[in-house]
Amino acid sequence: MLFKIKKFLLPALIAISKHLGYQVFLDSVYKTFLDFSKDDIWGVRKVCVENMAKLIKYLKYDETDKLNYCFEFFQKSMNDTNRWVKN
Repeated sequence: MLFKIKKFLLPALIAISKHLGYQVFLDSVYKTFLDFSKDDIWGVRKVCVENMAKLIKYLKYDETDKLNYCFEFFQKSMNDTNRWVKN
């Protein structure tokens, strides 16, 4: 998938999350977040960081493993050595 598509896909999926059942949210929106957070392109990971707060609002409070992943990803992003991050 192209970067330009990925850049707009996650925010769009998060925007429609309130209309999805919880399992559909996990299977499509959260899974897309997981895939994008492991992408080689910093711009795709940046979209994940920018939209993570909106995504977390839709997670159930007892989904600690998913919340922990989000926090660990955020921490990893803050320490990223990619030159685009520094700019």
